[in-house]
Amino acid sequence: MKISFFDDEPEIYPIQYGGKARTITNLAKEFIKLKEVEKVTILSRSIISSRKEFTIEGVDYIVLDDNNTISKIAEEMNNTDIFNIHCCSFTFPDIKGRAKKFYFLHDVLIATAEKGSHLDKSLGGNFDAILAPSEFSKSVYEKNKKIIKRETPCHVIPRNINTDLFYYMEKEKIENDEKAPELVKKLINKYNCILFFPNRPIEEKGGKYLEQISKILDSKLENYCIIGPFEENKNFPKNCINTGWIESDKLKYYYSISNATLNFSCLPESFSQVCIESVYCKTPVVAFKSGNIPDLAKIIQNVILVDKNSDSIIKGIMKAISIEDNKLSIGKEQIEENFATNEIISRYMKIYKEYMEK
Repeated sequence: MKISFFDDEPEIYPIQYGGKARTITNLAKEFIKLKEVEKVTILSRSIISSRKEFTIEGVDYIVLDDNNTISKIAEEMNNTDIFNIHCCSFTFPDIKGRAKKFYFLHDVLIATAEKGSHLDKSLGGNFDAILAPSEFSKSVYEKNKKIIKRETPCHVIPRNINTDLFYYMEKEKIENDEKAPELVKKLINKYNCILFFPNRPIEEKGGKYLEQISKILDSKLENYCIIGPFEENKNFPKNCINTGWIESDKLKYYYSISNATLNFSCLPESFSQVCIESVYCKTPVVAFKSGNIPDLAKIIQNVILVDKNSDSIIKGIMKAISIEDNKLSIGKEQIEENFATNEIISRYMKIYKEYMEK
């Protein structure tokens, strides 16, 4: 079996910008390990490389640009068996080919479904099936599929966590790890409490709440800081420390040194990759009740739901930083039980094989 992915937005290589990019690379690296999979390819307009085609960890990468996007997609449609499509701003054409086409629902599409600004464009092509990462995202598709006037079947398969990249690291191991960022090593012993904001501080991701809560936390916590990729906002309080953009293989260090992760996404998230990554690294998450996050909170401990106001957020943070270590370990085990890679990958393969046999 040959499996391909098309992506139109987030940086895929070498930086993986956002959960959608990590979903693609996670799956690609797992699929290529299977005996029945001959080849895995990622086609993207956001690969940063001077090479047009190359192979990393067994996965083939094809760089798309203004001159070759449609032709490369059309070519791949006849060279592969399964063609997975992750796109929101790209109007996917109805291209004929031997491959079975699967469209992945994601946050941007779900967030704008009511307006039809992305749903009709992204689902413009003719797909064999829709793959949703949660029952929530499937429900949004079912509610709005009248926009595209089509009855494409939708299957729910949760995202998996890459345990090669994400795992808890003790303080001593981080201090002796040559690959650990220098900033992380400096922060470990400097602050009593570290809060991690892993998203860009834009309005859609709740950046405005950082300034509000930092003023209140000044009177509640001693010697604390909030860390995250804050370079776009030079006016944040002094206790907001800019990490710069964090590559995927470095995220575990930031999760591990933090007392809580702040997930203030105002978008209806189709599946919160941040939640499962953070909890797996034994760091509780303070999150808004958006998208599938309330459902995740029912499955795993240590996802603390709050309202979109400062008082609720502060209460959530104080609760998160007081969670005992044994409960943090339970949350990690729950992630393994519900989002284990082997189980998730087998579910993908089962659906792929069913459609190939049709």
